[in-house]
Amino acid sequence: MTRSTTCAVILVLALLVSSGCTQPEKVPDKVTVSSVVPESSVPVVIPSPDLTGSPEMTMLTVTVPVTTAPTSRATTRVPTVRQSVSGEYVRYTGPDYSVEYPAGWSTSVSRLPLNEYHHTMRGCMVSPAYNLDREFRMYSAPDGSAFFYSSIVNTERDIWPRNLRGEVVYEDIINSVLGNPDSCANSPEGAFTIAGISQVPLDGVSYTGVRADFGKINGTGFTDGTGTAYVVTGKEQRGVFVFYHTSEGSGAISSLGDYIFGSLRMDPGF
Repeated sequence: MTRSTTCAVILVLALLVSSGCTQPEKVPDKVTVSSVVPESSVPVVIPSPDLTGSPEMTMLTVTVPVTTAPTSRATTRVPTVRQSVSGEYVRYTGPDYSVEYPAGWSTSVSRLPLNEYHHTMRGCMVSPAYNLDREFRMYSAPDGSAFFYSSIVNTERDIWPRNLRGEVVYEDIINSVLGNPDSCANSPEGAFTIAGISQVPLDGVSYTGVRADFGKINGTGFTDGTGTAYVVTGKEQRGVFVFYHTSEGSGAISSLGDYIFGSLRMDPGF
């Protein structure tokens, strides 16, 4: 019995030893699994914020130039207001033209009958134009030393006075306002001399105007002086623009005429 008992104990111990030896072999399996899990989870977590952030960054960079571009364009247009901002000049804008004139000048507008001047072998005759008048607008200095005026006629007719050679008589055009409109320029009531004729570009339209520099030599109610006239033959209108200053005027007043004519802009439909 003792021998049988001893054999049984030895058998039990052998089973216990064999079970204890196989248990540690499972530990490396767990370590291997835990080391693999982080490697497979890292690429899943990291790209997610990168993908959601990139589109927002791209939209911001596109939006910035779009909003700033119109602002820069508007800023470049501001200087075109020029002298009107300073208060030294005022811009008149009408249906036919626009022009800048000194802020201290007075303005007036009236509608006057239009006369026609006919040069024949017998001399020059004046008659009212059929069914035509003119809008006369004047801008004048307080002391009367200088003024600018416009005379606009809505017609496609050739209303300019011409001599026997078919040339425009600019003296009659100027005398019709600065002199006696009921007589020709070569009459005793008033006469003007033309110092020069030239073509001038006109802002706002494709065609040119005629510039006539003149001087007044007879008493006509205005103090003697010199001036410049722009005679414009438009598509549907005829216009005369004149700057005049007295002989006592300074050089600054003379250059003022260049500035006013430089600011003159014709309506495209003139």
